[in-house]
Amino acid sequence: MPVSPLVPAYADLRAQQAALGLRHVADGLFPPVPGRPAPTVRFLVLDGLRIPGRGGRPRHVDRDLLARIGAALPRTGTPSDTDAWTGLLARYDAALADDPMGLRRIVLYELLRLLHEEPRGPRPEAAVDLGVDPSEASALAFAARRAPRLDPVRRAAAETLPDAWRERRIRHARSLVAQLPTPLGDQRLSRLVARIDARARHVDDLVREANALARADVPAAAERYLSAAQAAEDDPHALRGLIRTGRREGLRTEPGQDGVRLAWRPDATGPGVRTWRILRHTAGHAPVAAGEAESPGDGAGSAVLRFTDTAAPLGERVRYAVLPLDAGRIAGLPLVGTDVLVAPEAGDIALADARARIDATWRTPPGARRVTVVRTGPHPEAQAVEISVGPHGFRDDGLPPGTYTYRIGCVYRTAAGRDVRSPGVCVRRTVHPWPDAVTALTVRPGDTPGTLTVAWTGGTVGEVRLVEWSGPPPPPGQDVPVGDPLPPRLPWPGSGAAGLRPPCGTTTTITAVTVLGERAVTGASVRVHVPESIGALTARRPEPGRVRLTFDWPRPADSVLVRWWQDGAAREHSIARSTYLREGLHLDVTGSAARFEAEPLIATDCDVTLPPVPAEAEIPADVAVAYTVERTGRFSGRRRVSLRAGVLGGAGRELPELPELLLVARTAAEPLPRTPDDGTLVLRVSGGELSEGPVCRDVGAAVAAAGIRRPYTLRAFLLGPHARAVRLEDPPYKDLVVR
Repeated sequence: MPVSPLVPAYADLRAQQAALGLRHVADGLFPPVPGRPAPTVRFLVLDGLRIPGRGGRPRHVDRDLLARIGAALPRTGTPSDTDAWTGLLARYDAALADDPMGLRRIVLYELLRLLHEEPRGPRPEAAVDLGVDPSEASALAFAARRAPRLDPVRRAAAETLPDAWRERRIRHARSLVAQLPTPLGDQRLSRLVARIDARARHVDDLVREANALARADVPAAAERYLSAAQAAEDDPHALRGLIRTGRREGLRTEPGQDGVRLAWRPDATGPGVRTWRILRHTAGHAPVAAGEAESPGDGAGSAVLRFTDTAAPLGERVRYAVLPLDAGRIAGLPLVGTDVLVAPEAGDIALADARARIDATWRTPPGARRVTVVRTGPHPEAQAVEISVGPHGFRDDGLPPGTYTYRIGCVYRTAAGRDVRSPGVCVRRTVHPWPDAVTALTVRPGDTPGTLTVAWTGGTVGEVRLVEWSGPPPPPGQDVPVGDPLPPRLPWPGSGAAGLRPPCGTTTTITAVTVLGERAVTGASVRVHVPESIGALTARRPEPGRVRLTFDWPRPADSVLVRWWQDGAAREHSIARSTYLREGLHLDVTGSAARFEAEPLIATDCDVTLPPVPAEAEIPADVAVAYTVERTGRFSGRRRVSLRAGVLGGAGRELPELPELLLVARTAAEPLPRTPDDGTLVLRVSGGELSEGPVCRDVGAAVAAAGIRRPYTLRAFLLGPHARAVRLEDPPYKDLVVR
């Protein structure tokens, strides 16, 4: 009875059979047919593996029979089932190709296991239930009772021994041989064990020779270590020897946060190599395979290959070797790197200085127990001090200006429980002097209308700038990080002391920022509102004793305040927007000259409201010149026509001069003259004459001299620089017609 199935990857074969519901290999020779009951499996196994053929005669299971079974598979079920059966039959065919009796050995091994698992032990009835022909059931049961019973450990050793031999893991194979039962009673397995022992002795001889040559002839020792490693790829002595005698150039190793990083050129291990095995050697342990790397393609001999060992033991000092492979086997001497401590440093370290402090951040490597930081001051005699840090950074306060050095290292715990510290990374940062913050900011309207004067307390160290933040300003006393752009200065004309002139209709938060070099600190802030000014203010007298004011209403204002000065007295009046839009603005005034100012009234929550420059308008005094046309001598036969003109109310004394008065005449067939050019000038009275008192002049002779006959019309006009400021009162129309 076989002790081992002696088939490669037997565990996978069992998994394939179990997935199809098979108990052993012989069940796989009878694929089910859809729509038909499961056949009664009967096979012979003692004299070769045979199943019923034509006419019921037993037929040996060979590769041709497997091909016929495989050809019938498309009719047995779904495509997935067909693929599973095809794969299983391919494994059976490979076993027969390696050994014509290979399937019989596997069936016997599996039947032996199944009979041993029977609660009542191996019996002929149990063998028949497994599909064995009744003629062989008793003999098989008898043989099973005599065969050694394998526990799970021995069974695993027997099943995996062929894999270890095929993969040249001779040391592992010898450990599996030691677990097999003795005596074996399995000739083929005994031959395999003998080959394993012979291979192991050969490897031991090569290693001894290499050890003897290691000091005198390193290349010869390397070749023997290579031969030993090729014969037993898991031999620790051969692998350690290769690492000691391999080529010391061409392989770069360095610790990184994601593991130990390796880099080498493919052509450094010889031409045509496409695959490499990476060995990791830790002191006191056997070298282990950390993985394999493959060249991306042809023509990449000059490109650098990279590999990261993410499973490197933290805190240990390791050495790496890159072995070239050919078809999965060691093909040449390795490239060997220098020893490297698997203690990655903190990454992405960033330092920034603030007021009397340095802030640091970093990315802690996975597996690090803690991070340590040692600070050295700016003076040569300063001692190194270990500071308290967090897992991802620190804040070092109370530092005077100067340059400080920090060594940042990581601590790792080894598998043996030792704490190992990384070499550390040295970084430097300078603490700069910082400006003094403005503690109080005073903003008030300036002496000149429309201006602001600004004063502050503090800010003695550095330059004080008045800025406007795009959003809410930072709180006072906050340091502005180096590199953060500051808002530009206020674009208002003027200076803080001489008076800033902000544009109308703006609301601005003014912040005082103190700047010293590249560093700045925010100070106090004041919110300032400048209302829109009133535009197009005009004043006119619609009638004596009344004035009408018109202007453009400022949009955000709720009301407008109007002040005016007349006859040495000041008055004011406020009007709401709705009232102004509905009724307009009319004020009671005297006939004297008056000056008006208007400014908006706005309720705001700002700290400072700067009244805009008031809108101004003036009206002159209400000066009127009146004239009459008088007729005399009506009953004497001679009629004289005269003009009497004068200033009403004596208000003319308020003007430096009065305009001229022109009297124009034309025939009565035409309407009244509309302008001084619409008729014949018959009289001119100067402004000085009008201001001295009433004037009475004869106009009849002038009319007659002009050749104008009765009836005719007369009309006066004012002419001169003050003509628009003086009102002319015409007499009734009938008094202006002379008949």
